[in-house]
Amino acid sequence: MVSLCRLGTKDEVPVMRFFDTNILVYAVDPRDARKQKIAAELLAHAMDVNHDGAISIQVLSEFANTLLNKFHVSEERVEAYVSFFYPLLLTEVTADMVRSALYVEKEYDIQYYDALIVAAAERLGCHEIITEDLNDGQMYRGMVAVNPFK
Repeated sequence: MVSLCRLGTKDEVPVMRFFDTNILVYAVDPRDARKQKIAAELLAHAMDVNHDGAISIQVLSEFANTLLNKFHVSEERVEAYVSFFYPLLLTEVTADMVRSALYVEKEYDIQYYDALIVAAAERLGCHEIITEDLNDGQMYRGMVAVNPFK
């Protein structure tokens, strides 16, 4: 059984959209104002209106790592950004998801960490994967990849 919870709670809820790391990064990165606006609006809508957004521990970890090591953001600020995403549903990465990602990687000829995103979204029952790393409009195990910046 997959462990699901809203960050900071134990509520179990169904979700439809899985957000990849790059969407979270764009939401806080002012270097591309157009992408920042799109990403921030998508996440705000998923968190405040529809309550249909999800991420995995992998996404949250990659987000923190990117801010710390690429943008040299302080730990305190990274913690504040992470707290901002508390309304999103969060799932751990399980051994079954790792196994599934190995098959997804082969099946779609994609990078392993992208395959792990697909596996996490599939495990949560998502319908969309919001990302710019997968082929826009392509189906991955019954879920469509959506590049919001196209």
